[in-house]
Amino acid sequence: MNIFNVLPHYAGKWSVKSSRRFSQEEIDAVKEAHVVDSQYGLSVCFVMRSGDQTFIPLSNDSELVSGESVDLSKAELLTLEKNGENDIYRVKA
Repeated sequence: MNIFNVLPHYAGKWSVKSSRRFSQEEIDAVKEAHVVDSQYGLSVCFVMRSGDQTFIPLSNDSELVSGESVDLSKAELLTLEKNGENDIYRVKA
């Protein structure tokens, strides 16, 4: 018997499942996008043309700082996966 077959396994690191550019439809829906401080680090605040806001955390390898604008035509949307967890999203800019 292999002991590792009966022990519980815990999720490892997050890895990139997919990466894509923002679509023109998505870009057109956003009035402005800028980096803000959030509870768990930096996030991108998307101010929508409809008047509401939504947030996606910024990727760890970004060099942007709080207050900077995000050029959505150059940014990427990352989908990250980890065994046993739901997929999460990050903005790479």
